[in-house]
Amino acid sequence: MAMDDTHKGTVGSHELDVGDALDRDEIDVHFQPKVDLRSGRVIGVEALARWEHSDLGLLTAAEFIHTVESDSEMRSLTERVIGISTQAGGDWWRSGLHLQLSVNLPAIAVSATDWDLAAFVSSSLSTAGLPGKAIQFDVTEDALLLDTEQVMERLAGFTELGGGLAIDDFGTGYFSLRQLIELPVDELKIDRSLILHLDDDECRTIVRAIIHLAHQLGLPVVAEGVETRDAWQQLRSMGCERAQGFLISPPVPSREVPAWLASWNQRVRELSSTSRIKRRRRRLTKPTTTAEATV
Repeated sequence: MAMDDTHKGTVGSHELDVGDALDRDEIDVHFQPKVDLRSGRVIGVEALARWEHSDLGLLTAAEFIHTVESDSEMRSLTERVIGISTQAGGDWWRSGLHLQLSVNLPAIAVSATDWDLAAFVSSSLSTAGLPGKAIQFDVTEDALLLDTEQVMERLAGFTELGGGLAIDDFGTGYFSLRQLIELPVDELKIDRSLILHLDDDECRTIVRAIIHLAHQLGLPVVAEGVETRDAWQQLRSMGCERAQGFLISPPVPSREVPAWLASWNQRVRELSSTSRIKRRRRRLTKPTTTAEATV
């Protein structure tokens, strides 16, 4: 759950106790914007768990998620992230910022029969004054490698709220393409490990194939881990619709989201301007054919 665009390693489990962190109210949520690659419009934000550790400082989920010791701890952590996220989302919507929240669901969310997470989400949305469409659930390929009938039943409970469903970290697991057709999927998110290596021919081919497959199924694609202008431009040329990553913004606290949005319009103009300049240069340096020379 809530793995994100960080470069840090994990911290030893003997140093961390997520249960204590939850009791001490040390778990917070940061938000990473997701944007449209063509227009630059901000589509939404992904909610990512953070732990403000008294000795180790701010820890990402990637650094502490492995220390979760029980299903009950994972449930508490997931519900804490959803509660904080919907509260922040409600504040944004009331101020006119209609941002869709993407929330990561752990495998237990689609497997536990004694945990009605859909009811908890519904209550959280209602308390925050948010419509169902204000939330999207991100599920990894691994979480879906379960009994298909059970997965369909559990996910139906989430999608009935009116929100979307995305397959996260796509391209690195063993997810059945048949399942992709059967599930009510709204979006594919390409794993950052592929996006970070677009200069590699094989990774670039895989990314291009995923985008083509998604489009054949009528699904938009999100590229995770976009960190360079070159990656931004390559993905645009491949027809990828959406992106998130450090080039756009690192995950930020909820209080910083409005200020980031205000500064984004200028930055996206610079990115678009760079893309136009490069396309113009390619046209100017394109070799002249014999037919063109005689016109």
